[in-house]
Amino acid sequence: MKLNRLKGIFKNKKRVIALALVVAIGASGAAIWSGRSKAASASSESLDFARTVFLEKGDLNNSVNVSGTVESAEVSSVATTLTAKVTALNVKVGDIVKKGDIICTLSSDSIEKEIAEKKKMLAEDKTKLQEAYDKSRRAVDDAKAAKQRELTNQDSLVATAKQALSNAEANLAAYSDTYKNAKSNYDLMISAISSAQSAADSAEAAKQAAYDAWIAGGGATSGDLYNAYTAAQTNATAKQTELANAKTLYSYDTYSAAYTAAVQENDARLAAKNKAQEELNAANANRTRTMNDIDTNIASLTDTMISALNAVKKGSSSTELDDLNKKLSETILKAETSGKITDLKVTLGSNANGTVATIQSTEKLVIAVRIAEYDVSKVKVGMKASIQSDASPDKIMGTLTRISPTAGTGDAAGFSADITVDHPEGLFIGTKAKAEIIIDSKPGVLSVPLDAIKTDDAGKTFLRAKQPDGSFKDMPVTTGIKNDYSIEVSGAGIEEGLEVLADASWSDLAESVNSNVNRMEQM
Repeated sequence: MKLNRLKGIFKNKKRVIALALVVAIGASGAAIWSGRSKAASASSESLDFARTVFLEKGDLNNSVNVSGTVESAEVSSVATTLTAKVTALNVKVGDIVKKGDIICTLSSDSIEKEIAEKKKMLAEDKTKLQEAYDKSRRAVDDAKAAKQRELTNQDSLVATAKQALSNAEANLAAYSDTYKNAKSNYDLMISAISSAQSAADSAEAAKQAAYDAWIAGGGATSGDLYNAYTAAQTNATAKQTELANAKTLYSYDTYSAAYTAAVQENDARLAAKNKAQEELNAANANRTRTMNDIDTNIASLTDTMISALNAVKKGSSSTELDDLNKKLSETILKAETSGKITDLKVTLGSNANGTVATIQSTEKLVIAVRIAEYDVSKVKVGMKASIQSDASPDKIMGTLTRISPTAGTGDAAGFSADITVDHPEGLFIGTKAKAEIIIDSKPGVLSVPLDAIKTDDAGKTFLRAKQPDGSFKDMPVTTGIKNDYSIEVSGAGIEEGLEVLADASWSDLAESVNSNVNRMEQM
């Protein structure tokens, strides 16, 4: 009996050790579980108190999370280059203004006095300026009249040159039949004696070849080479005689002389026509050059006239008057954009110079954020973003519109970026906000925590579904889109409402602890 008590105490100590192992695991971040599996495989383990999740359909975003401050996307300053007293102030910090609203009015007495004096001086100068304009206008009118006279003269010279060319062309054309007849007779004669000419040329070439062969053979006055040469010489003489007879028969000298004379006369008439063409070209060029010179002079006189006219309209010191009027307009300072007055640097009666007020749009907002270096490659301008702020209970959508090309360091580490808010209702300048930059999104999918997916030795993925008896069964799954927390799952039996182990590694831990307890019980 004493021995049985000792065995019981020993078994209780082993259970305490096992429980201590479980508690140690829980302290490292896993959910606490108790009990041991009585099943033989990990697929049917019963894990009491293990954390589970139920599969539900929903949108799954692959995204990058950032945080930042709400800022205005449109900030403008109301400023002046004058140094003048504020005589009217129409706004205070926090007021909402529209573009064109008058912010404040500055003293304008001294400027108005200068304008009056300047106008008086301009009135006195106007008469002189009018006289200068009238003179320049007369000069333009005179130049235009002279141009018309010179144009008539130049046109006459061109017309004379055109007539000379026309005469030369007619003279050349009138001789055309004579020239063609002489050329035709000459060509017919050459055609008639061509066979005799060709025979004479061939005989002369044969004679030369026989001579060269005879000389190359020694030049003896006997033998075949000598005989061949003398025969070729005799034949050449005969062919020359036949050519001379043919020339006599077809009046070679008469037709040659007539054709030569015709060519000379035709060339002379052609040269006269070409010269007339050159003179016409020169007349046209001179007309163009002369008229261009006149037009250039008229343009210069016209510019002078226009300058004089502008001087009459503006006055001799119009730039000074314009500057004074500009100064006068600057005494009334208006909002260049709509928004809220967030800074006001003047009071009624104080002197204004430089920036008077700052206006920030409340309808065009951005979230100024920083993107971590390891995330910047995942995002790009144009991606949508979901925005949350303590100031607004609703999610607000935006668009990533700017990413700095360079990374910051220290407190400004990462890449600065702007998320433009689509509809800024509920957001306030200066408040903090969080944003989820959506890389890609898939609606209506089943998803589980990343830790719920396990991969076997064959590389296949599965999760562990809870059975009615409390055990867990391995179920193969196909994974899809994921983010930092969840992953899409699908497959046979994977359906909405299925309860799965949130951390698939629990079964491995349970098996390891059960083995340790069993070993201790066997001690």
